[in-house]
Amino acid sequence: PAVRLVVEDGRRWLAATADRFDVVVSDLFIPWHAGAGNLYAREMYDAAAARLAPGGLFCQWLPLYQLTREEFDIIARTFLAVFPQVSLWRDDFYPDRPVVALVGGRGHTGPDLASVGARLAALPDWARDPLLATPQGLAMLYLGELSALPDVIPPGPLNSDDRPLIEFLAPRLTRINSAGDKDWFTGDALAAFTDELAARASTGSPDLDAARSAGAALYRYALAMERHDQAAAARFEADVRRLVPDVIANAEAPGATLADARRTLSALRDEQEHVRHALEAMRRRLESLDDATGAPP
Repeated sequence: PAVRLVVEDGRRWLAATADRFDVVVSDLFIPWHAGAGNLYAREMYDAAAARLAPGGLFCQWLPLYQLTREEFDIIARTFLAVFPQVSLWRDDFYPDRPVVALVGGRGHTGPDLASVGARLAALPDWARDPLLATPQGLAMLYLGELSALPDVIPPGPLNSDDRPLIEFLAPRLTRINSAGDKDWFTGDALAAFTDELAARASTGSPDLDAARSAGAALYRYALAMERHDQAAAARFEADVRRLVPDVIANAEAPGATLADARRTLSALRDEQEHVRHALEAMRRRLESLDDATGAPP
Protein backbone atom coordinates (compact mmCIF):
# COMPACT_ATOMS: atom_id res chain seq x y z
CA PRO A 1 0.00 0.00 0.00
CA ALA A 2 2.94 2.38 0.48
CA VAL A 3 4.54 1.72 -2.92
CA ARG A 4 5.36 4.70 -5.13
CA LEU A 5 6.30 3.94 -8.73
CA VAL A 6 8.70 6.40 -10.37
CA VAL A 7 9.02 6.15 -14.16
CA GLU A 8 12.49 7.56 -14.56
CA ASP A 9 16.11 6.63 -15.17
CA GLY A 10 16.87 5.02 -11.82
CA ARG A 11 20.49 6.08 -11.59
CA ARG A 12 19.79 9.73 -12.41
CA TRP A 13 16.80 9.86 -10.06
CA LEU A 14 18.88 8.40 -7.24
CA ALA A 15 21.60 10.99 -7.78
CA ALA A 16 19.09 13.85 -7.81
CA THR A 17 16.83 12.97 -4.88
CA ALA A 18 17.44 14.22 -1.36
CA ASP A 19 15.67 11.20 0.16
CA ARG A 20 17.51 8.64 2.27
CA PHE A 21 16.82 4.92 2.14
CA ASP A 22 17.34 1.97 4.47
CA VAL A 23 17.80 -0.38 1.51
CA VAL A 24 18.56 0.22 -2.16
CA VAL A 25 18.46 -2.76 -4.53
CA SER A 26 19.93 -2.96 -8.01
CA ASP A 27 18.21 -5.93 -9.56
CA LEU A 28 19.32 -8.31 -12.31
CA PHE A 29 19.97 -7.08 -15.83
CA ILE A 30 21.77 -8.64 -18.79
CA PRO A 31 25.40 -7.43 -18.55
CA TRP A 32 26.11 -7.20 -22.27
CA HIS A 33 23.04 -5.13 -23.16
CA ALA A 34 23.82 -1.57 -24.19
CA GLY A 35 23.74 0.76 -21.20
CA ALA A 36 23.78 -2.00 -18.58
CA GLY A 37 27.49 -1.58 -17.90
CA ASN A 38 27.05 1.84 -16.28
CA LEU A 39 24.78 0.28 -13.66
CA TYR A 40 27.91 -1.53 -12.43
CA ALA A 41 29.99 1.67 -12.52
CA ARG A 42 31.69 3.28 -9.56
CA GLU A 43 29.61 6.42 -10.07
CA MET A 44 26.43 4.35 -9.70
CA TYR A 45 27.65 2.90 -6.41
CA ASP A 46 28.77 6.35 -5.20
CA ALA A 47 25.26 7.68 -5.87
CA ALA A 48 23.67 4.78 -4.00
CA ALA A 49 26.02 5.10 -1.03
CA ALA A 50 25.27 8.82 -0.76
CA ARG A 51 21.54 8.14 -0.50
CA LEU A 52 21.68 5.48 2.23
CA ALA A 53 20.29 6.26 5.67
CA PRO A 54 22.52 5.53 8.69
CA GLY A 55 22.92 1.76 8.85
CA GLY A 56 21.51 1.44 5.33
CA LEU A 57 22.43 -1.28 2.84
CA PHE A 58 22.90 -1.42 -0.92
CA CYS A 59 22.35 -4.74 -2.70
CA GLN A 60 23.68 -5.55 -6.17
CA TRP A 61 22.33 -8.79 -7.65
CA LEU A 62 24.63 -10.55 -10.12
CA PRO A 63 23.68 -13.28 -12.64
CA LEU A 64 26.78 -15.46 -12.50
CA TYR A 65 25.46 -17.55 -15.40
CA GLN A 66 25.97 -14.41 -17.53
CA LEU A 67 29.31 -13.32 -16.06
CA THR A 68 32.83 -14.70 -16.25
CA ARG A 69 35.14 -14.68 -13.25
CA GLU A 70 36.97 -11.72 -14.82
CA GLU A 71 33.76 -9.70 -15.06
CA PHE A 72 32.71 -10.66 -11.53
CA ASP A 73 36.08 -9.52 -10.19
CA ILE A 74 35.77 -6.14 -11.92
CA ILE A 75 32.29 -5.55 -10.48
CA ALA A 76 33.24 -6.76 -6.99
CA ARG A 77 36.44 -4.68 -7.00
CA THR A 78 34.45 -1.59 -8.01
CA PHE A 79 31.88 -2.29 -5.30
CA LEU A 80 34.59 -2.71 -2.67
CA ALA A 81 36.13 0.63 -3.67
CA VAL A 82 32.93 2.39 -2.55
CA PHE A 83 31.57 0.37 0.37
CA PRO A 84 33.85 -0.29 3.36
CA GLN A 85 31.87 -3.38 4.40
CA VAL A 86 30.78 -5.89 1.75
CA SER A 87 29.28 -9.33 2.19
CA LEU A 88 28.42 -11.91 -0.47
CA TRP A 89 25.18 -13.91 -0.49
CA ARG A 90 23.61 -16.66 -2.55
CA ASP A 91 20.11 -16.28 -3.95
CA ASP A 92 19.73 -19.98 -4.71
CA PHE A 93 21.53 -23.30 -5.12
CA TYR A 94 21.06 -23.78 -8.87
CA PRO A 95 24.17 -25.43 -10.33
CA ASP A 96 23.94 -23.81 -13.77
CA ARG A 97 22.06 -20.53 -13.12
CA PRO A 98 23.37 -19.19 -9.80
CA VAL A 99 22.64 -15.66 -8.68
CA VAL A 100 24.55 -13.90 -5.91
CA ALA A 101 24.28 -10.54 -4.17
CA LEU A 102 26.92 -8.05 -3.12
CA VAL A 103 25.60 -6.28 -0.02
CA GLY A 104 27.42 -3.11 0.97
CA GLY A 105 27.15 -0.63 3.80
CA ARG A 106 29.05 1.47 6.31
CA GLY A 107 28.76 -1.10 9.09
CA HIS A 108 28.60 -4.87 9.50
CA THR A 109 26.66 -6.51 6.66
CA GLY A 110 26.69 -10.13 7.85
CA PRO A 111 23.72 -11.91 9.45
CA ASP A 112 22.74 -11.52 13.10
CA LEU A 113 20.97 -14.81 13.77
CA ALA A 114 19.04 -13.49 16.78
CA SER A 115 17.51 -10.55 14.91
CA VAL A 116 16.94 -12.74 11.84
CA GLY A 117 14.94 -15.17 13.97
CA ALA A 118 12.72 -12.40 15.33
CA ARG A 119 11.99 -11.08 11.85
CA LEU A 120 11.29 -14.51 10.39
CA ALA A 121 8.82 -15.20 13.20
CA ALA A 122 6.87 -12.08 12.22
CA LEU A 123 6.31 -13.23 8.62
CA PRO A 124 2.79 -14.36 7.65
CA ASP A 125 2.35 -18.06 6.92
CA TRP A 126 1.87 -17.52 3.18
CA ALA A 127 5.26 -15.79 2.94
CA ARG A 128 7.24 -18.46 4.75
CA ASP A 129 9.85 -20.36 2.78
CA PRO A 130 10.75 -23.81 4.17
CA LEU A 131 14.44 -22.96 3.85
CA LEU A 132 13.91 -19.71 5.76
CA ALA A 133 11.82 -21.12 8.59
CA THR A 134 14.87 -20.85 10.88
CA PRO A 135 17.73 -18.33 11.07
CA GLN A 136 20.19 -21.04 10.05
CA GLY A 137 18.24 -21.58 6.85
CA LEU A 138 18.82 -17.97 5.86
CA ALA A 139 22.45 -18.25 6.97
CA MET A 140 22.95 -21.06 4.43
CA LEU A 141 22.80 -18.31 1.80
CA TYR A 142 25.62 -16.34 3.44
CA LEU A 143 29.01 -16.71 1.74
CA GLY A 144 31.21 -14.35 3.73
CA GLU A 145 32.69 -10.88 4.09
CA LEU A 146 34.62 -9.88 0.98
CA SER A 147 35.89 -6.78 2.77
CA ALA A 148 37.61 -8.98 5.37
CA LEU A 149 39.66 -10.70 2.64
CA PRO A 150 41.00 -7.91 0.41
CA ASP A 151 43.15 -10.26 -1.66
CA VAL A 152 40.34 -12.68 -2.55
CA ILE A 153 39.50 -10.29 -5.39
CA PRO A 154 42.73 -9.71 -7.36
CA PRO A 155 43.93 -6.14 -7.99
CA GLY A 156 42.94 -4.55 -11.25
CA PRO A 157 40.96 -1.77 -12.92
CA LEU A 158 37.56 -0.50 -11.80
CA ASN A 159 34.45 -0.12 -13.92
CA SER A 160 33.58 3.56 -14.30
CA ASP A 161 31.77 5.92 -16.63
CA ASP A 162 35.00 6.93 -18.36
CA ARG A 163 36.37 3.36 -18.35
CA PRO A 164 33.27 1.25 -19.09
CA LEU A 165 35.00 -2.12 -18.95
CA ILE A 166 31.84 -4.19 -18.53
CA GLU A 167 30.14 -2.34 -21.40
CA PHE A 168 32.80 -3.58 -23.83
CA LEU A 169 34.08 -6.73 -22.15
CA ALA A 170 30.75 -8.51 -21.67
CA PRO A 171 29.68 -8.53 -25.36
CA ARG A 172 33.15 -9.64 -26.48
CA LEU A 173 33.30 -12.51 -24.03
CA THR A 174 29.72 -13.53 -24.82
CA ARG A 175 30.82 -14.21 -28.38
CA ILE A 176 34.07 -15.88 -27.45
CA ASN A 177 33.24 -18.73 -29.82
CA SER A 178 30.40 -19.78 -32.07
CA ALA A 179 29.44 -22.72 -29.86
CA GLY A 180 28.62 -20.39 -26.98
CA ASP A 181 30.97 -22.32 -24.71
CA LYS A 182 32.03 -19.80 -22.08
CA ASP A 183 33.65 -20.04 -18.72
CA TRP A 184 30.72 -18.64 -16.80
CA PHE A 185 31.34 -18.19 -13.08
CA THR A 186 29.25 -21.22 -12.15
CA GLY A 187 29.70 -24.87 -11.22
CA ASP A 188 33.05 -25.98 -9.83
CA ALA A 189 34.61 -22.53 -10.26
CA LEU A 190 31.98 -20.94 -8.03
CA ALA A 191 32.14 -23.80 -5.52
CA ALA A 192 35.92 -23.45 -5.22
CA PHE A 193 35.63 -19.68 -4.71
CA THR A 194 33.01 -19.97 -1.97
CA ASP A 195 34.97 -22.77 -0.29
CA GLU A 196 37.98 -20.45 -0.18
CA LEU A 197 35.90 -17.73 1.47
CA ALA A 198 34.70 -20.14 4.15
CA ALA A 199 38.15 -21.63 4.77
CA ARG A 200 39.89 -18.28 5.19
CA ALA A 201 37.39 -16.38 7.33
CA SER A 202 35.45 -17.90 10.20
CA THR A 203 32.37 -15.95 11.23
CA GLY A 204 33.10 -16.45 14.94
CA SER A 205 29.72 -18.13 15.36
CA PRO A 206 29.59 -21.97 15.34
CA ASP A 207 25.95 -21.91 14.19
CA LEU A 208 26.69 -19.49 11.36
CA ASP A 209 29.78 -21.44 10.27
CA ALA A 210 27.75 -24.68 10.25
CA ALA A 211 24.99 -23.07 8.20
CA ARG A 212 27.47 -21.66 5.69
CA SER A 213 29.10 -25.09 5.35
CA ALA A 214 25.66 -26.61 4.82
CA GLY A 215 25.00 -24.12 2.03
CA ALA A 216 28.26 -25.11 0.35
CA ALA A 217 27.35 -28.80 0.68
CA LEU A 218 23.90 -28.17 -0.78
CA TYR A 219 25.44 -26.47 -3.81
CA ARG A 220 27.86 -29.38 -4.24
CA TYR A 221 24.87 -31.72 -3.95
CA ALA A 222 23.14 -29.85 -6.80
CA LEU A 223 26.27 -30.13 -8.95
CA ALA A 224 26.51 -33.87 -8.28
CA MET A 225 22.84 -34.42 -9.13
CA GLU A 226 23.25 -32.50 -12.39
CA ARG A 227 26.09 -34.89 -13.29
CA HIS A 228 24.08 -37.94 -12.17
CA ASP A 229 26.75 -38.73 -9.57
CA GLN A 230 24.47 -40.37 -7.03
CA ALA A 231 27.26 -41.40 -4.66
CA ALA A 232 28.64 -37.87 -4.34
CA ALA A 233 25.13 -36.45 -4.04
CA ALA A 234 24.38 -38.82 -1.15
CA ARG A 235 27.52 -37.71 0.69
CA PHE A 236 26.68 -34.03 0.34
CA GLU A 237 23.07 -34.63 1.35
CA ALA A 238 24.30 -36.36 4.51
CA ASP A 239 26.53 -33.36 5.24
CA VAL A 240 23.60 -30.96 4.95
CA ARG A 241 21.43 -33.09 7.25
CA ARG A 242 24.21 -33.31 9.82
CA LEU A 243 25.06 -29.61 9.80
CA VAL A 244 21.56 -28.10 9.91
CA PRO A 245 19.09 -30.70 11.27
CA ASP A 246 16.57 -28.01 12.29
CA VAL A 247 16.47 -26.59 8.77
CA ILE A 248 15.87 -30.06 7.32
CA ALA A 249 13.14 -30.83 9.85
CA ASN A 250 11.28 -27.62 8.99
CA ALA A 251 11.71 -28.13 5.25
CA GLU A 252 10.25 -31.65 5.45
CA ALA A 253 7.28 -30.67 7.65
CA PRO A 254 3.81 -30.99 6.01
CA GLY A 255 3.15 -27.26 6.45
CA ALA A 256 6.27 -26.42 4.50
CA THR A 257 5.00 -28.37 1.51
CA LEU A 258 1.70 -26.48 1.61
CA ALA A 259 3.43 -23.09 1.83
CA ASP A 260 5.68 -24.02 -1.08
CA ALA A 261 2.66 -25.08 -3.14
CA ARG A 262 0.97 -21.74 -2.43
CA ARG A 263 4.03 -19.81 -3.58
CA THR A 264 4.26 -21.93 -6.72
CA LEU A 265 0.58 -21.32 -7.48
CA SER A 266 1.03 -17.58 -7.00
CA ALA A 267 4.02 -17.58 -9.37
CA LEU A 268 2.04 -19.53 -11.97
CA ARG A 269 -0.81 -17.04 -11.74
CA ASP A 270 1.60 -14.17 -12.26
CA GLU A 271 3.08 -15.92 -15.28
CA GLN A 272 -0.39 -16.62 -16.66
CA GLU A 273 -1.25 -12.92 -16.39
CA HIS A 274 2.01 -11.98 -18.10
CA VAL A 275 1.28 -14.36 -20.99
CA ARG A 276 -2.27 -13.01 -21.27
CA HIS A 277 -0.99 -9.45 -21.62
CA ALA A 278 1.62 -10.56 -24.17
CA LEU A 279 -1.00 -12.35 -26.28
CA GLU A 280 -3.30 -9.35 -26.13
CA ALA A 281 -0.49 -7.07 -27.27
CA MET A 282 0.31 -9.47 -30.12
CA ARG A 283 -3.35 -9.57 -31.17
CA ARG A 284 -3.52 -5.78 -31.32
CA ARG A 285 -0.29 -5.68 -33.30
CA LEU A 286 -1.59 -8.20 -35.84
CA GLU A 287 -4.83 -6.23 -36.20
CA SER A 288 -2.87 -3.04 -36.86
CA LEU A 289 -0.81 -4.84 -39.52
CA ASP A 290 -4.00 -6.13 -41.16
CA ASP A 291 -5.41 -2.61 -41.23
CA ALA A 292 -2.20 -1.26 -42.76
CA THR A 293 -2.09 -3.88 -45.53
CA GLY A 294 -5.82 -3.99 -46.17
CA ALA A 295 -5.94 -7.71 -45.47
CA PRO A 296 -9.40 -9.16 -44.72
CA PRO A 297 -10.07 -9.85 -41.02
